[in-house]
Amino acid sequence: MEHRKIVKIGGSYYVSLPKKWVDIHNLKDSSIVAVEARRGVLEIYPISMKTRTETAEIVADDFLLQRLVTAYLDGAEIVDIHFKDDLNPELIDKLEKTLRLLVGAEIVEESRNRIVIQCFLREDYDISSLIYRVDRITGSMYVDAIKAVLKEDEELAQSVISRDDKVDKLFFLIVRLIRSSLKKAGLKSGEILKLLDYRLAVRNLERIGDYSEAIAKFSLRVSTPTPEFFKQLSASTRRIAELQHGVVKSFINRNIYESSKYEKILGNLYDELNNLRNNALKKRLPPITYLTVDRVIRIVEELEDIAGLTSG
Repeated sequence: MEHRKIVKIGGSYYVSLPKKWVDIHNLKDSSIVAVEARRGVLEIYPISMKTRTETAEIVADDFLLQRLVTAYLDGAEIVDIHFKDDLNPELIDKLEKTLRLLVGAEIVEESRNRIVIQCFLREDYDISSLIYRVDRITGSMYVDAIKAVLKEDEELAQSVISRDDKVDKLFFLIVRLIRSSLKKAGLKSGEILKLLDYRLAVRNLERIGDYSEAIAKFSLRVSTPTPEFFKQLSASTRRIAELQHGVVKSFINRNIYESSKYEKILGNLYDELNNLRNNALKKRLPPITYLTVDRVIRIVEELEDIAGLTSG
């Protein structure tokens, strides 16, 4: 943090602006800035800034795919990738699979040792609407995953696994939109806090998708000799899905009363599921029983975290 001296000239007080900040925002003598005093803090930000294309340059290495995702999340509009050796079909295939998870990202230029990716994204996405979409998808995933285990339905299990890619795709898009919004000048503190809470909540929902995928994969590996156990767990997951929609809605609407109510209900449900897991261990039921209920318990924990963002 820098400290600057107040200078009094006539009846007014002046504070100089940091040169680096002025240069970053392309300001000059006579440029207009907005000034807002709030809660004892004085905020200064440019009224308008020149838009510039954000470009990320990457030299391909073992972490190429991770670097590509990071550049996307950071808001890069163009990603210029340079390769030390000639491109090979296997690497191109991996790149294309990653791009399928990044909304709006497309290869626009390709040569022997260079690929240019451009992001074509609308600017009018509503983050809360996207979070509701993630909620709807993940809320169906664990219900269907348990159903796939119970019925030994391989097709349904594969459907759950494929839905996790949709969740990841939306997760990356939402994080990119949040980061881009946080970079904008003039955001009020309340808006910043809301965006940070959105980031936490969508991460919770993304983990719910991962746990649901794990349950679906269990059904592909083992048979289920304990139908009564999974019928009970199936009823619990349907109830959780109903609660999830309420939790997310109360979070988006910042309804403290509703969020607190859901926290208590989820706490009771957590205890019920924990007892179910302990009983499975005592009765020495097959490992898939307590491994599955453990993932469901973690889903409840993620929902408790979302409810806690509002209720405090």
